[in-house]
Amino acid sequence: CGAVSLNEAVIFNIDEGYDSVARSQLSAVLVKTTSQNYFYIEKGWWDSQVPAKQSEILGNLGVLSQEFESKIYPTLTSTFGSEWKPGVDGDNKISILFHSMRDDFGGYFRTVDEYIKLQAPTSNEREILYLATNKIDDLYQLKVLLAHEFTHLITFNQKNKAFDLEDDTWLNEARADYSTTVLGYNDNYSSSILRERVRDFLENSTDSLTEWKDTKYDYAVNSLFTNYLVDHYG
Repeated sequence: CGAVSLNEAVIFNIDEGYDSVARSQLSAVLVKTTSQNYFYIEKGWWDSQVPAKQSEILGNLGVLSQEFESKIYPTLTSTFGSEWKPGVDGDNKISILFHSMRDDFGGYFRTVDEYIKLQAPTSNEREILYLATNKIDDLYQLKVLLAHEFTHLITFNQKNKAFDLEDDTWLNEARADYSTTVLGYNDNYSSSILRERVRDFLENSTDSLTEWKDTKYDYAVNSLFTNYLVDHYG
């Protein structure tokens, strides 16, 4: 399903809970292909960008793809194991789709995409991660989000597919959020996502670790607990 040419439009199913206007489907164009990724961007949003802005975005995606190939992919697969390869679509490349999301979300992964349409009618039948267009100018955020969502893709293969097990959401998110520390993205603490997590935790330190409501406070307590656990016990 990856055999499309640059600038060709493809219809994707998306999660209406994350989408900015609650769509369940959209048209996206293939703007960049690398040895490990297909980069798609929501067509309406991409077409509305002036050529100079499009060039700038392609530059950012070039940096992101390089980071993925040289650091994110090798580090996370050696830590947590591999994603499903060549996967449901028989293609080793991972698709990354940028679309407009609600302000409080930066990205997501849909388990349903790992099944054929016969099993799951809304599947996109490919290994695919979804990122928010409003993060496309922030390279640090892009790296953090891509690493986080890629860890969910790995988890699907290592848990759901290999053992027919579904992690509790808090545990699945704990692993994904800790990917930022594994990759060294929290090393410069003053500008890190970890600092945000600490701030949110101090704002609401009684939030439950295991009851997942998908709020910033859930991520905060989850992240601090995981960092503490690994710091103390490896």
